Amino acid sequence: MTKKIWMVTLLAFVTGCFCAVIGPKIKTQDLSFNGSEIIPFILCFLICAAVNILIAIVVKKLDSGIKNEKIKAATNKLGDTKLLLIVWGVIFVFWLPAYLVCFPGILSYDIINQTRDAMGVIVDNHHPVLHTWLIRVFMRFGESVFGSYETGLGFLSLVQMILLSYSLARVVILLKKYKVPMLIGIFTALSYALWFMNACLAVTMIKDTLFAAFLVLFVCHFTEIVIDPEQYMKKKKNLILLAIIGFFLCATRNNGFHIYLFCFAGLALFRIKDIKKIKVYIALLAAILLPVLAFKIYTGPVFDAWNIKPGEVREALCIPIQQLKRVETHRLDRLTEEQTALMRYYFYNTPGTDVAAGGHGYEPFTADCAKGLFSSQAYNEDPMAFWKFYLEIGFHFPKDYVVAFLSNTLGFWYPGQDEFTYVEYYNYPVEWFSVPLERQSLIDLKAVDAYYAGLCTSPFWRTTPVLNIFFVSGYIPWIVLLIMILAWKSLKQYLKVFPVFLPIIAQYGIMLLSPMASFRYSWPLFLLLPISFIAVWHSNDISQPPT
Repeated sequence: MTKKIWMVTLLAFVTGCFCAVIGPKIKTQDLSFNGSEIIPFILCFLICAAVNILIAIVVKKLDSGIKNEKIKAATNKLGDTKLLLIVWGVIFVFWLPAYLVCFPGILSYDIINQTRDAMGVIVDNHHPVLHTWLIRVFMRFGESVFGSYETGLGFLSLVQMILLSYSLARVVILLKKYKVPMLIGIFTALSYALWFMNACLAVTMIKDTLFAAFLVLFVCHFTEIVIDPEQYMKKKKNLILLAIIGFFLCATRNNGFHIYLFCFAGLALFRIKDIKKIKVYIALLAAILLPVLAFKIYTGPVFDAWNIKPGEVREALCIPIQQLKRVETHRLDRLTEEQTALMRYYFYNTPGTDVAAGGHGYEPFTADCAKGLFSSQAYNEDPMAFWKFYLEIGFHFPKDYVVAFLSNTLGFWYPGQDEFTYVEYYNYPVEWFSVPLERQSLIDLKAVDAYYAGLCTSPFWRTTPVLNIFFVSGYIPWIVLLIMILAWKSLKQYLKVFPVFLPIIAQYGIMLLSPMASFRYSWPLFLLLPISFIAVWHSNDISQPPT
C-alpha cells in the first residue's frame, strides 16, 4: 500500500504540472514563465494528492471485502442472462424519451454530406462507406414503404439505440463476472442510462454511434481473451462473434482497424513468453485474423469494383499539418527560400486555395483550417519527400512542434479546456440537405425537448467542478493513469492484467491524432472506462495461459 501511495503522489505532481502550469500556458498561448504558476501548482498538487490517496484507501478497503453481499446475492440469483436483459431494458427505456422527441434522430455533424452521397454516388471513404450505405438503405426503405425518408432514418436510430444499449449492458455483466463490486456495476448501469449525452448521441445520425457500440462489444470480448483465453475459446460462438464484431469495428470508423491491430499486437507482445503450444490458439488466431482479411477485401477489391476511393491522406496528418503550419505562422522569416517554397507547395497546391502570405489558416486548437489548405495530391506524389521536409523543419523548430501538438490536443489532457465539449442537439436547416429532412417528433413533449436542449447547450455542466468530469475529456488521462496505479499488485501480476488497458490506450492515441479535442471523439473512451476497473479487482485472479 505504501508503494501505491508514493505512486499516486507522483501522479498528483505530474497532474499539477500539466493542469496548473502547462495547460493554462498553452490555452493562452503565453509560454513565458513568471512565477505566478507556483501557487496554483501547489494547490493542484495537494488536492490531487489528497484525492488520489483517498481513492487508493477506499479501493483497498473494497478489495478487502467491504461489499454489499445482499446485492451480490440478489444479482447472482437472477443469473447473467436475466440481469443482462434487465440492464439492457433499463438503459433503453431511459433513452426512449430522446428517441420520441428527436425522431427520426438528431441530424447534424456530417449528415449533410452523407445524405448527399447516400442519395447519389458514394465516391470515397472519407465518411465510412458502410455507415453511408446504411443511411442509403434505411432512407430508401422509409421512402418506398412509408413515403418518408425520416421514417427510414428513424428505424436506423432505433437500431443504433438497441446495439449501443446492449453493448453497455454487456459491460455491466462483464464487471460482475470479473468480481468488480456490484455497487460499482450498479453505478455504471445507472450512469449509462441517466447520462443524457448517451441518449442524445444514441439517436444522432453520426458514424461515432455505431462505432462506439461495436468498440464496446469488441473490448468486452478482448477483455475475456486477456483474462482467460482458454475459457473464452470453449464457447465457439465467441469466435464467430469476435470475427463479426471485429469487422464492423473496422468498417464503421476508419481508425477502428488500427485499434483492432494495436490491441492484439500488444496482447501478443505481453503474452508471447507464456505461449508454449501455439496450436492451442489456432482457432482464436483464425478468428482474430478473419476480420483483418475481410476488411482488406472490403476496402480493396470491393471498393475498386464500386469505384470508391480511400479518404484523403490529410485526414490522418492533422498533427504534422498543425506543426508545419505553426512554424509557417510564427517562423516564416527564419525559413530558407527552399523551405518557404516547399511550405507553399504542400499547403497551397490545391485549386482554389489562398496563396497569400504565410500563416493563413492556422488555429492552435483545431486543425480543420490548416487541413483544408493541405494538398493530399502533393503528399501522394512523394510521401518520403514530405516526411524528410517535416523532420527537417522539426529539427530546426522542435519547440514549435511540441507547442502545436499540445495546443491541438489541449482538450484531451487539460480539464480547463472545454471549447469543443458540446453535443449537437438541434437539426441542421431543412434547406441544407439534398432531400428535405426535418425533425418529426412522435410525441409532443415540450418539457422533455427543452430538458435535452438545455442539457446539451448549457455550459453549466462543462464549467462546474466535479460535474464536468462527465463532460470534459481533459480528465480522462489522469483517471486512466490512476486506475493503472490502483491495479498494481506485483510486477508479474501487473504484466498479465495490463493488456486490459490496451483498447483504452489505443482509443486515446487515436484521439490525440484528431483534428480537434471534440467530445464526440472522446465519447467512446468514457463508455470504456468502467471496463478498466476489472484490472483493479481481478488482478489477483488472472489466469495463466495454457501450456
